[in-house]
Amino acid sequence: LYTTTAWSKVFAFDAKTGALKWSYDPKVDGKKGFDACCDVVNRGVAVWKGRVYVGALDGRLIALDAATGKPVWSVQTTDTSRPYTITGAPRVIKDKVLIGNGGGEYGVRGYLSAYDVNDGKLVWRFYTTPNPNGQPDNAASDKIMKEKGAATWFGEGWKATGGGGTVWDSMAYDPELDILYAGVGNGTPWNHVKRSDGKGDNLFLSSVLALKPDTGEYVWHYQTTPGESWDYTAT
Repeated sequence: LYTTTAWSKVFAFDAKTGALKWSYDPKVDGKKGFDACCDVVNRGVAVWKGRVYVGALDGRLIALDAATGKPVWSVQTTDTSRPYTITGAPRVIKDKVLIGNGGGEYGVRGYLSAYDVNDGKLVWRFYTTPNPNGQPDNAASDKIMKEKGAATWFGEGWKATGGGGTVWDSMAYDPELDILYAGVGNGTPWNHVKRSDGKGDNLFLSSVLALKPDTGEYVWHYQTTPGESWDYTAT
């Protein structure tokens, strides 16, 4: 049995006896706790083909040997100069490990990333808010942002913060349809007037995103709270 505790620590127990087999501490700097809006929690691991995958509070995605708890690889998934965190559980789909991030309360730009389970190389990334400089990101989200997303944002308020929209947990996969579903969080700032001059739906805040897991290609979305202003996340 594999589980996590606060500060992104991982524990493995013998399922028959409850005896501790191993534990792993990613040694997150205590100062990172200031960036966690809702405490230094962790929502679990993903287990796949002899490895255990965990997201650390400081933005690292770490692959551990399931038998020993020893690190196999580690990748920094976030900009360490911004108040990003990871508290959510990774998901493994078709030999890709998916992880989002938190930090929408403090000013970050949300995205969902897929990494190769074998070596931790980035396969694709989907940004949930537009590029604040109006430039393409060379990401899976570029096409839909140009066609639809960017036109739903107004003013300058969101640009300094990144707009929020973090995918801090909640992903599901339908193998029959081969579609990944991800829930997207609230905007930054919360106030729609401050964020977007009170105009526009602000895609893809507070939305369910349907994506192709191989490439991150957009399939469809449903926005639960257009012009979100109340922390009504869809995560």
